[in-house]
Amino acid sequence: MKLNTLKIFIKLCDIGSYSQVAEEMNLTQPAVSMQVKSLEEYFETELINKSKGTIHLTDAGKILYRQSREILRRWDKAELEISQLSTKDTGRIKVGASTIPGVYFLPGRLADFRNDYSNIKVDVISGDSQDMIEALTLGKVDLIIIGKKLNSDKYLSEPVEDDQLKFIVGVNHPLAESDKVGLSEIIKNDLVIREEGSGTRKVMLDAFRELGYSLKDFKVSYQFGSTEAVISAVEAGLGTSFVSRMAASKAEKSGRIKIIETPELNLSRHLYLIYEKGRLEEKILKSFYNYLNG
Repeated sequence: MKLNTLKIFIKLCDIGSYSQVAEEMNLTQPAVSMQVKSLEEYFETELINKSKGTIHLTDAGKILYRQSREILRRWDKAELEISQLSTKDTGRIKVGASTIPGVYFLPGRLADFRNDYSNIKVDVISGDSQDMIEALTLGKVDLIIIGKKLNSDKYLSEPVEDDQLKFIVGVNHPLAESDKVGLSEIIKNDLVIREEGSGTRKVMLDAFRELGYSLKDFKVSYQFGSTEAVISAVEAGLGTSFVSRMAASKAEKSGRIKIIETPELNLSRHLYLIYEKGRLEEKILKSFYNYLNG
């Protein structure tokens, strides 16, 4: 059985759309269907049921999905270990990053890394912090960089960058004339927040809890899935918000929003590099790790 057939099957299970898989893998939709059919013929059982445009895995399909992921993970590890036999660093690293490190931290580091390690390819996927933790535990990526620590005996979490959330308002907002503001004043205004699973949201809620407040005490007007969407909403006057200093500073310099200090709130945090214990024994991952921590 070809590895590419398993890759197609896994992607179909993850995405749930034959047409989208075809587009992402530069195939035709019939070609994707034929690959799935070849698997069903090989195992002599149905793997996928399709009902009203939605695909559902059979019990056999669930087994194959789980085992296929393990097969591909082991194959990637074999390729990596064999590439390390070379005296020259070569190979591929898969990195997962939540919004802030993916947009504001990693790009500059990757550009410098490429200059020194041109034979090491780095693939980056993005999502919220919880999505990236799931990608790591499923073996989709080698390591992740997110805005919260992962408490696990299997993985190590190490800070690689300091960050702080900043309170932002639109340039025409009544609070824009203030240099600092208290939580009692923030509560009176509409609040735009990140989605559940976001590291930014967790830091914000932790800071509220330290002062005896919860999200129910605030006038939440909108919820968005990215920092840029939150900034755009604040810029448009849909509410106030808390976002990373890295993103807020850039937006303020562009004249889009105003940053206001919040002395009451502890909004400091780290960006964490998280990886499975023992993985740094692999040569190219060690090179990447050293570069991020250099």
